[in-house]
This record gives sequence, C-alpha cells and structure tokens, in this order.
Amino acid sequence: MDAPTLLQTGPESFELLLGDGRRCRLRLAHHTRRGLGLTGVPPLQVATEAVRILDERGQLGDDLQGSGEVDLGAAIGQDPAGFEELRMRLS
Repeated sequence: MDAPTLLQTGPESFELLLGDGRRCRLRLAHHTRRGLGLTGVPPLQVATEAVRILDERGQLGDDLQGSGEVDLGAAIGQDPAGFEELRMRLS
C-alpha cells in the first residue's frame, strides 16, 4: 500500500487517498478540536496526525474505504488513549 495522503476539501472535511485508487471521506468537527484544546492548531494538521495514529495502530485501510464519511474524532476515540496521544503530539 502507498503511504496515505490527506487532502482538505472543506473547513471540517478531508479526503484520504489510501493508494491503489482507494479513498475515503473524513470529517473532523470543530467541537472535537475544541474539546481536545486544539482550536489553535490548523484542522489539516490535527487530521493528519489523527490519520498517522490510526495508521500506526493498523486501523487505517479497507475498514475505512466505502464506509461513507468517517468521523475522525470517533475513530481516534475508539482507543481510550487515542485522544490523549493526539493532544500530546500536537502540544
């Protein structure tokens, strides 16, 4: 698999290119960034780091493809330490 590429398509929306023509839509709501204390961090930077964490944990790939729009906050929050790791990496 090629390295995933993230493109911002709107203020809270992104398209993740997974390689081999595979892609999925992602959303990162403002209230998620605010709840993490990351309102001063650009949405693309937060989303990119969230995607890296998901990729490192093997949660990125076929399970996201074709699932409509994925909420990055919900995806990263599936692991109890996910939000804390994201906050730590971006502080």
